[in-house]
Amino acid sequence: MEPDHSPAVSSTKEPEPTRQRILEAARTEFAAHGLAGARIDRIARNASASKERLYAYYRHKAELFSAVLELNLGEFAEAMAGAGGTLPEFAGALYDHSVAHPEHLRMIDWARLERQDVVDPSWALMDRFHAEQLRGIVSLQRAGAVDSSWDPEHVAALIFGIVTCWNHEPAEALATPPVVDAGTIAHRRATVVRAVERLMVPGAP
Repeated sequence: MEPDHSPAVSSTKEPEPTRQRILEAARTEFAAHGLAGARIDRIARNASASKERLYAYYRHKAELFSAVLELNLGEFAEAMAGAGGTLPEFAGALYDHSVAHPEHLRMIDWARLERQDVVDPSWALMDRFHAEQLRGIVSLQRAGAVDSSWDPEHVAALIFGIVTCWNHEPAEALATPPVVDAGTIAHRRATVVRAVERLMVPGAP
Protein backbone atom coordinates (compact mmCIF):
# COMPACT_ATOMS: atom_id res chain seq x y z
CA MET A 1 0.00 0.00 0.00
CA GLU A 2 0.98 3.64 -0.46
CA PRO A 3 2.34 5.37 2.66
CA ASP A 4 -0.09 7.24 4.88
CA HIS A 5 0.36 10.99 4.48
CA SER A 6 -2.04 12.04 7.24
CA PRO A 7 -3.35 14.43 8.22
CA ALA A 8 -5.16 15.32 5.02
CA VAL A 9 -5.64 19.06 4.67
CA SER A 10 -7.25 20.50 1.55
CA SER A 11 -5.72 23.79 0.45
CA THR A 12 -8.22 26.60 0.13
CA LYS A 13 -6.07 27.97 -2.68
CA GLU A 14 -6.47 24.89 -4.84
CA PRO A 15 -9.50 25.02 -7.16
CA GLU A 16 -12.06 22.24 -6.81
CA PRO A 17 -11.56 21.12 -10.44
CA THR A 18 -8.22 19.66 -9.33
CA ARG A 19 -9.96 17.26 -6.99
CA GLN A 20 -12.37 16.31 -9.79
CA ARG A 21 -9.49 15.62 -12.19
CA ILE A 22 -7.88 13.42 -9.55
CA LEU A 23 -11.11 11.47 -9.06
CA GLU A 24 -11.60 10.96 -12.79
CA ALA A 25 -8.01 9.84 -13.30
CA ALA A 26 -8.31 7.53 -10.29
CA ARG A 27 -11.56 6.10 -11.63
CA THR A 28 -9.81 5.01 -14.82
CA GLU A 29 -6.75 3.72 -12.98
CA PHE A 30 -8.62 1.71 -10.34
CA ALA A 31 -11.08 0.22 -12.83
CA ALA A 32 -8.16 -1.05 -14.90
CA HIS A 33 -5.78 -2.16 -12.14
CA GLY A 34 -7.68 -2.42 -8.85
CA LEU A 35 -6.41 -1.06 -5.57
CA ALA A 36 -3.21 -3.10 -5.39
CA GLY A 37 -2.17 -2.53 -8.99
CA ALA A 38 -3.03 1.17 -9.24
CA ARG A 39 -0.19 3.70 -9.05
CA ILE A 40 -0.52 7.06 -7.37
CA ASP A 41 2.13 8.66 -9.57
CA ARG A 42 0.21 7.61 -12.69
CA ILE A 43 -3.05 8.99 -11.27
CA ALA A 44 -1.40 12.29 -10.40
CA ARG A 45 0.23 12.56 -13.83
CA ASN A 46 -3.01 11.83 -15.68
CA ALA A 47 -4.82 14.37 -13.48
CA SER A 48 -2.18 17.02 -14.20
CA ALA A 49 -1.57 17.29 -10.46
CA SER A 50 1.36 16.65 -8.17
CA LYS A 51 1.48 13.69 -5.80
CA GLU A 52 1.69 16.20 -2.97
CA ARG A 53 -1.57 17.83 -4.04
CA LEU A 54 -3.24 14.43 -4.37
CA TYR A 55 -2.16 13.50 -0.85
CA ALA A 56 -3.52 16.81 0.41
CA TYR A 57 -6.97 15.56 -0.60
CA TYR A 58 -6.56 11.84 0.09
CA ARG A 59 -4.23 10.52 2.77
CA HIS A 60 -3.53 7.18 1.12
CA LYS A 61 -4.48 5.09 -1.89
CA ALA A 62 -7.26 3.14 -0.15
CA GLU A 63 -8.98 6.39 0.82
CA LEU A 64 -8.91 7.54 -2.80
CA PHE A 65 -10.24 4.14 -3.91
CA SER A 66 -13.14 4.46 -1.46
CA ALA A 67 -13.86 7.99 -2.72
CA VAL A 68 -14.03 6.76 -6.32
CA LEU A 69 -16.24 3.82 -5.34
CA GLU A 70 -18.57 6.18 -3.50
CA LEU A 71 -18.66 8.52 -6.53
CA ASN A 72 -19.60 5.60 -8.78
CA LEU A 73 -22.30 4.38 -6.42
CA GLY A 74 -23.77 7.87 -6.21
CA GLU A 75 -23.89 8.20 -9.99
CA PHE A 76 -25.46 4.77 -10.25
CA ALA A 77 -28.15 5.51 -7.66
CA GLU A 78 -28.97 8.83 -9.32
CA ALA A 79 -29.18 7.28 -12.78
CA MET A 80 -31.40 4.42 -11.63
CA ALA A 81 -33.74 6.45 -9.40
CA GLY A 82 -37.23 5.96 -10.79
CA ALA A 83 -35.96 3.95 -13.77
CA GLY A 84 -38.80 1.87 -15.19
CA GLY A 85 -42.24 1.37 -13.74
CA THR A 86 -42.03 -2.43 -13.99
CA LEU A 87 -39.31 -4.92 -13.09
CA PRO A 88 -38.57 -5.81 -16.75
CA GLU A 89 -38.27 -2.09 -17.58
CA PHE A 90 -35.99 -1.59 -14.58
CA ALA A 91 -33.83 -4.53 -15.68
CA GLY A 92 -33.54 -3.03 -19.17
CA ALA A 93 -32.50 0.34 -17.74
CA LEU A 94 -30.01 -1.37 -15.44
CA TYR A 95 -28.51 -3.24 -18.39
CA ASP A 96 -28.22 0.02 -20.34
CA HIS A 97 -26.34 1.57 -17.42
CA SER A 98 -23.97 -1.39 -17.14
CA VAL A 99 -23.11 -1.06 -20.83
CA ALA A 100 -22.64 2.70 -20.63
CA HIS A 101 -20.57 2.52 -17.43
CA PRO A 102 -18.64 -0.78 -17.32
CA GLU A 103 -16.14 0.83 -14.94
CA HIS A 104 -18.83 0.87 -12.24
CA LEU A 105 -19.12 -2.92 -12.29
CA ARG A 106 -15.34 -3.37 -12.45
CA MET A 107 -14.91 -1.18 -9.37
CA ILE A 108 -17.46 -3.25 -7.46
CA ASP A 109 -15.61 -6.43 -8.45
CA TRP A 110 -12.30 -4.96 -7.31
CA ALA A 111 -13.86 -3.78 -4.04
CA ARG A 112 -15.20 -7.27 -3.39
CA LEU A 113 -11.63 -8.59 -3.51
CA GLU A 114 -10.39 -6.12 -0.91
CA ARG A 115 -10.77 -6.39 2.85
CA GLN A 116 -13.56 -4.35 4.43
CA ASP A 117 -11.08 -2.52 6.63
CA VAL A 118 -9.21 -1.35 3.52
CA VAL A 119 -12.16 -0.25 1.38
CA ASP A 120 -14.66 1.72 3.39
CA PRO A 121 -16.95 3.98 1.34
CA SER A 122 -20.08 5.51 2.80
CA TRP A 123 -22.85 2.99 2.14
CA ALA A 124 -25.70 5.24 3.30
CA LEU A 125 -26.61 6.19 -0.27
CA MET A 126 -26.76 2.59 -1.45
CA ASP A 127 -28.67 1.55 1.66
CA ARG A 128 -31.32 4.13 0.81
CA PHE A 129 -31.35 3.02 -2.84
CA HIS A 130 -31.73 -0.63 -1.85
CA ALA A 131 -34.51 0.13 0.62
CA GLU A 132 -36.37 2.11 -2.03
CA GLN A 133 -35.94 -0.73 -4.51
CA LEU A 134 -37.38 -3.23 -2.03
CA ARG A 135 -40.34 -0.95 -1.35
CA GLY A 136 -41.00 -0.78 -5.08
CA ILE A 137 -40.88 -4.56 -5.41
CA VAL A 138 -43.27 -5.03 -2.49
CA SER A 139 -45.62 -2.47 -4.04
CA LEU A 140 -45.58 -4.35 -7.35
CA GLN A 141 -46.26 -7.62 -5.54
CA ARG A 142 -49.24 -6.13 -3.75
CA ALA A 143 -50.55 -4.88 -7.09
CA GLY A 144 -50.20 -8.36 -8.59
CA ALA A 145 -47.52 -7.28 -11.07
CA VAL A 146 -44.81 -9.46 -9.49
CA ASP A 147 -45.17 -13.01 -8.15
CA SER A 148 -45.76 -12.53 -4.42
CA SER A 149 -44.07 -15.85 -3.56
CA TRP A 150 -40.67 -14.27 -4.22
CA ASP A 151 -38.67 -12.77 -1.35
CA PRO A 152 -38.15 -9.10 -2.35
CA GLU A 153 -34.48 -9.32 -1.33
CA HIS A 154 -34.07 -12.29 -3.67
CA VAL A 155 -35.88 -10.48 -6.48
CA ALA A 156 -33.46 -7.55 -6.23
CA ALA A 157 -30.42 -9.86 -6.20
CA LEU A 158 -31.69 -11.97 -9.10
CA ILE A 159 -32.29 -8.93 -11.29
CA PHE A 160 -28.71 -7.77 -10.80
CA GLY A 161 -27.48 -11.31 -11.41
CA ILE A 162 -29.39 -11.61 -14.70
CA VAL A 163 -28.26 -8.17 -15.88
CA THR A 164 -24.58 -8.80 -15.11
CA CYS A 165 -24.40 -12.49 -16.07
CA TRP A 166 -22.21 -11.85 -19.12
CA ASN A 167 -19.69 -9.98 -16.98
CA HIS A 168 -19.01 -13.14 -14.97
CA GLU A 169 -19.69 -16.02 -17.39
CA PRO A 170 -16.15 -17.44 -17.88
CA ALA A 171 -16.04 -17.66 -21.69
CA GLU A 172 -17.47 -14.17 -22.05
CA ALA A 173 -15.56 -12.56 -19.19
CA LEU A 174 -12.23 -13.77 -20.61
CA ALA A 175 -13.06 -12.94 -24.24
CA THR A 176 -10.64 -10.61 -26.01
CA PRO A 177 -11.76 -8.19 -27.22
CA PRO A 178 -15.04 -7.92 -25.30
CA VAL A 179 -18.34 -7.78 -27.18
CA VAL A 180 -19.17 -4.20 -28.19
CA ASP A 181 -21.28 -4.44 -31.34
CA ALA A 182 -24.71 -2.83 -31.14
CA GLY A 183 -26.58 -5.88 -32.42
CA THR A 184 -25.28 -8.19 -29.69
CA ILE A 185 -25.92 -5.57 -27.01
CA ALA A 186 -29.53 -5.10 -28.19
CA HIS A 187 -30.10 -8.86 -28.30
CA ARG A 188 -28.73 -9.31 -24.78
CA ARG A 189 -30.86 -6.45 -23.48
CA ALA A 190 -33.97 -8.09 -24.92
CA THR A 191 -32.97 -11.38 -23.27
CA VAL A 192 -32.55 -9.64 -19.89
CA VAL A 193 -35.98 -8.03 -20.12
CA ARG A 194 -37.65 -11.28 -21.24
CA ALA A 195 -35.92 -13.35 -18.53
CA VAL A 196 -37.03 -11.02 -15.73
CA GLU A 197 -40.54 -10.86 -17.15
CA ARG A 198 -40.94 -14.64 -17.45
CA LEU A 199 -39.36 -15.34 -14.08
CA MET A 200 -41.26 -12.88 -11.93
CA VAL A 201 -44.33 -11.50 -13.70
CA PRO A 202 -47.46 -13.61 -13.20
CA GLY A 203 -48.94 -14.90 -16.46
CA ALA A 204 -45.97 -13.77 -18.59
CA PRO A 205 -45.71 -15.76 -21.86
